[in-house]
Amino acid sequence: MGSILFKLFFLGIFLAISYYILYLQTEKYESKSTVMVKDLSQAQSVSPLGALLSVGNSASMQDSKLLEVYIKSEEMYELIDNEFNLTLYYTSSAVDKWNRLSRESDLPMFEANMANLLLKYHDDLSIVYDEPSSTLSIGFAHANPKIAQQIVKKIIIHAGKTLNVFEKKSSEIVLKFLKKQEKEKYNLFLSSVKDLLAYQNKNKTFNPQIDIESKSSILAGLESQLIQKEVEYNSKLQYMNPKAPEMILFFSNINHIKRSIKKVKNKISGSKGKKELNVNLSDFELLKSKVDFNKEIYGQILLRLEETTVLVRQNTKNLIVISKASLADAYSYPNKTKDTFSVFIIILFLYGVLSMIFQIIKDHKD
Repeated sequence: MGSILFKLFFLGIFLAISYYILYLQTEKYESKSTVMVKDLSQAQSVSPLGALLSVGNSASMQDSKLLEVYIKSEEMYELIDNEFNLTLYYTSSAVDKWNRLSRESDLPMFEANMANLLLKYHDDLSIVYDEPSSTLSIGFAHANPKIAQQIVKKIIIHAGKTLNVFEKKSSEIVLKFLKKQEKEKYNLFLSSVKDLLAYQNKNKTFNPQIDIESKSSILAGLESQLIQKEVEYNSKLQYMNPKAPEMILFFSNINHIKRSIKKVKNKISGSKGKKELNVNLSDFELLKSKVDFNKEIYGQILLRLEETTVLVRQNTKNLIVISKASLADAYSYPNKTKDTFSVFIIILFLYGVLSMIFQIIKDHKD
């Protein structure tokens, strides 16, 4: 008799839970939509389809995960609640008694507070990010299939707007930093230009390299002239007296050319106690390279500043809808067959375990 009652007890539990699953549990219809975050500020592929299907983008993953956090937030719940009365829905008879929240419940888990409302919202919400395609699947389950579809559409609209708000705030922070950098780099560039001008004024030269080249050209001319004069002088020595006035003047000209050559060489190679062109050339090149470097950095900052200014003014990130929110023609939850079978397995397991325990106790007493 006891064995029969024991079996009837478990059978009763199974039938009660199965009845709840099959006839009482709220049937929910899920609507799904697939979207992709597209950054219009990035360089696009030649093919529009190729640009649309570009994958492996870490920035896209970051944006999608950010959207997931926002969609699950209390702020998003309040936006959806204002339009579709989710709080009223979760506390109404549209939801079965065991899943319904109440303002008057004494049990914390059934109390209609924000924490429990968010839990119910999260239970009905599904967000799945697909890394290979960089797409985000957004779904919502509701007792009314049309409301489920409308909620998914609204989630996408609000998420798209918020995505650009996040992007603009981020760009504004970067813009503020770049403006500060622009002033610093401009002052640095201006300082290097002033240093170069001061050096040029101090040494009375525009470019030591140009001065060296011009003086080298003069030196080559003087040396060529010296060779010609020496050849001519030696030729005249064959038939003229070296002490003749003409020869003395000729020899004096040769010495003058030699002194000029020595003077030019000293200016090129440097002379004792002075900074000559070859010594100054390295200083000049260093100052000039600083000017060029600071000019390049300043130019890059200006370019980035302009790009960021455009980003602040535009909506550069958009949610591209790959598949529209579906309208379910059959309930998605609960899976009655699966849930009933799962309950059967669990109860059968519990029955077997308890039967074994009771049998062991009985054998032990005997």
